[in-house]
Amino acid sequence: MQKAIVLRTLIVSLIMAMISSNSFGQQYKKNAVFWEVTGNGLENPSYVMAILKFIPEANYVLPDAAIDKLKGCKILSTETLLDHHAKHELNKAAHLDHHESLKDYLSKEDFIKLEDLFKERFDIGKLKFEMVYSKFKPVMLSTTMTRLALEGNIKYYEFDLINLANENGLITLGLETVEREVQALEKFPIEDQINSLKHTIENFDQQISDYKEVVKSYTQGDLHTTLEYTLHPVENNRMFKKHFIEQRNEEWLPKMIGYMQQAPTFFAIGASHLADEKGLLSLLEKQGYQLKPVEL
Repeated sequence: MQKAIVLRTLIVSLIMAMISSNSFGQQYKKNAVFWEVTGNGLENPSYVMAILKFIPEANYVLPDAAIDKLKGCKILSTETLLDHHAKHELNKAAHLDHHESLKDYLSKEDFIKLEDLFKERFDIGKLKFEMVYSKFKPVMLSTTMTRLALEGNIKYYEFDLINLANENGLITLGLETVEREVQALEKFPIEDQINSLKHTIENFDQQISDYKEVVKSYTQGDLHTTLEYTLHPVENNRMFKKHFIEQRNEEWLPKMIGYMQQAPTFFAIGASHLADEKGLLSLLEKQGYQLKPVEL
């Protein structure tokens, strides 16, 4: 009888430990845009803030609590450093090679549809479209079209956070070079980019609706739905997700750990890189770090 009681107690303890461990290891699934990272020998907490590359001004919020956490850190880390070199390289990467035009890739009918869309939705005439926008790579043009649809009423978290970091004496670092970001973008085959652009041409209203879902999900802290809708303009292309999101996450992880071990670090990272099993929050948990969503 005594042995049976001991055995039953042991089994219950093991089950409770498994439940507790499983619950602890699934923190990344919770809804939040701001996370505290502790444990694994860190003397002080670091923080991860999910951001969007751009967001309508009406939806932009940078809470005082987040600013206070930033001021308490020694390092601000973004994905890449937005210096003059980075802007030049990204601008170059946004354009087709060898002075090509989308006219070289789209049928005459689709090119005219795109040209008409720019005129009707953005009041951009044929000459400017052909001289400027037709030179963009399809994936970059699709993003640009969403931004144009917001009519300039947009904010950039990275710019504000970098300015705050500079004002408060933080070191600003990147998780990769701009050349690495460009390399990842170029893994998205031009044929797939063209197919995605055709989808945008035919379904631009739906693309704007999807972007509104991105913003809505983000402001609710639902990073997983944010990722889902972020991938809609590229038609959930598996190669894009693998090379532009998942592989970069794996490369960033050791750099994040290195920064945190040196000093308290505030990470401002695209929301799409934080969600799901292969997102950075999950990867940090698997390395033994404790994640706690911070309510702002």
